[in-house]
Amino acid sequence: MNQSTLYFIYSPSVADDLDRVLEHPLLVEQAIQLRKIKLVDLKALHMAQMISHALVWVEESELEQVLSVAVDKNISLGLLPIKGQEGCAFYNSLGLGNDFDTNLAIALQDQPIGIDLISCNEMIVTSDIRMLNQSIMSEFISNPTDAGWWRRQEFVFKRFFHAFELRPYPVTLTTAKGKVVSTAITGLALLDFEKFKPIANSFGSSVSLRDQHLSIALFSPQSILGYLKMNSQSLVKKESTPKNLGYIRTTSLLIKSPIELQYYVNEKKISTKELQIQVLGQGVMVNVSEQFREADFLSDDKESVSCEQLPHSDAKIKYLQQSLPFFPHAQEADFKDLFLALKENAKTTGTFVLLMILSSMLATVGLFLNSPAVVIGAMVLAPLMSPIISLSMGLQRSNSDLSKQAFSTLLIGTLIALSLSAVMAAIFPMHSMTHEIQGRLNPSILDLLVAVLAGVAGAFASSRESVAKSFPGVAIAVALVPPLCVAGIGLGWLNSDVFFGAMLLYITNLAGIILAAGISFMAIGFAPFTRAKKGILVSLIFVAIISVPLVISFQNMRQIDSIQSQLSRRSYQAAGETLGLRNIKVHLGKPMTISADLLAQSSPSSAAVSALKTQLKAKLQRPVKFDFSVHLVD
Repeated sequence: MNQSTLYFIYSPSVADDLDRVLEHPLLVEQAIQLRKIKLVDLKALHMAQMISHALVWVEESELEQVLSVAVDKNISLGLLPIKGQEGCAFYNSLGLGNDFDTNLAIALQDQPIGIDLISCNEMIVTSDIRMLNQSIMSEFISNPTDAGWWRRQEFVFKRFFHAFELRPYPVTLTTAKGKVVSTAITGLALLDFEKFKPIANSFGSSVSLRDQHLSIALFSPQSILGYLKMNSQSLVKKESTPKNLGYIRTTSLLIKSPIELQYYVNEKKISTKELQIQVLGQGVMVNVSEQFREADFLSDDKESVSCEQLPHSDAKIKYLQQSLPFFPHAQEADFKDLFLALKENAKTTGTFVLLMILSSMLATVGLFLNSPAVVIGAMVLAPLMSPIISLSMGLQRSNSDLSKQAFSTLLIGTLIALSLSAVMAAIFPMHSMTHEIQGRLNPSILDLLVAVLAGVAGAFASSRESVAKSFPGVAIAVALVPPLCVAGIGLGWLNSDVFFGAMLLYITNLAGIILAAGISFMAIGFAPFTRAKKGILVSLIFVAIISVPLVISFQNMRQIDSIQSQLSRRSYQAAGETLGLRNIKVHLGKPMTISADLLAQSSPSSAAVSALKTQLKAKLQRPVKFDFSVHLVD
């Protein structure tokens, strides 16, 4: 330090501990004299021209007064930490730590640099600016991932309950260059004092106390779910503004609201309809750490406004003001292309009819040939998934036109498949029950689960261009046309068991897809709960009714599987002969019927067969009718 005399501005709280500075070895070695100045006497003091630097040992709440005088008197500052105020935002923003000796060494350096002074409603900002209701949201700035395990769990717990208290407030933001943004926000944060925090990483070198600009982050989660999905990991540097965040870099920002909002400025609560934040024309010279001195910063005058992630339309802002919805909400303008595509998919076009005819005929032939490959080809061709997704969207958004049109197209497609397969079954000479046909006669609750998963996938494939290529896979997974064609074969054969079994599977798929796709559209944000609840209720009732026979069928499947497990994979001793069972098929009824291949080394005697039946009846403990086919094996 070239100067032999420095000012020493101190707070009343450290008056009894001044010797720690006055007699410090660093000052003694350099023969530096300190001219003590009480904080209360600072404004009235006449500064000596030969002294241009001051050591400052004051509390965070008193920094505003010191900075104001430093600008007025044109002196540079060296800052010293006070014990118990380790979290001082102003000190931390300059890269100053909590170690007293290290900070004193920095404060005595000869090369102070200029930093910006920011005012808010005529108050010099020394810590932060934030909205009153974002106490938990501000944890994102402090990066809770740096804390211990218990601290992180506490943050998650508090944030969950805080999510239900969030309320977006309407604001109009006007920048220095006249850019106006009307939106609704749940919180805001001044970033200039957060250079070394995770949130500043999202905006890179544009956040700085050395560029004559201020940087503001605007928080606007548009649903409770969206807020809960936010975490500090999302605040890393990206090519675009993180979701639910807006960012403004300017020299001044006017924030207006039609209602009085509550803010914290330097930890002081203020209520106002207008918040004027600006960079003062004259900054202040301060000794800083090497970390701060070497940090990147922008030196241009370019104003930046990145608010694409914030709500803009009047309807959406008004909707969010009522209460923050659990699921995100999108206006029709937000998904215009999707809605137009769903309307187009709901129409009965010539292409739809042609594809239904081809897929139905192909599926019917594949079922008779017992060819899985041919049946899968029919699934890919089938266009039924598109009107079902459109019907789901129509129900969730209470759009009667879309629902009616999609239902009409779906009904036409269903009738085409039924009639064609029935005619082909009546004409073809084959009347054998192939495995492909049998596999679609006994739907269970597992088939409903497949339909639900396919409905979720279908909704995402329709709404996300990046996953649209998966749509054929969804059609294969849910298999709409094959059960329809099996039902048609039942009509052609005049077999009611085949018809009703296959139709139950088709209706199961239909109900599961409509319900799951509707809930998915609501979760994505295309159908607000207030509008979607009627459609979801109808879908739930329909699924509940369908679930009754499916649950019964599932219980029957479990019972059949249990019986097959009991009887297979073992040999039986009957009347001195060794017998085995293979390809066991169980038909529940009164009495239950079991058909199987009876394995023997030689033709079994009637006594052996009778003894085996007695053993099996005793094992199953119920009346059973047996149908054995004898197979001789070595």
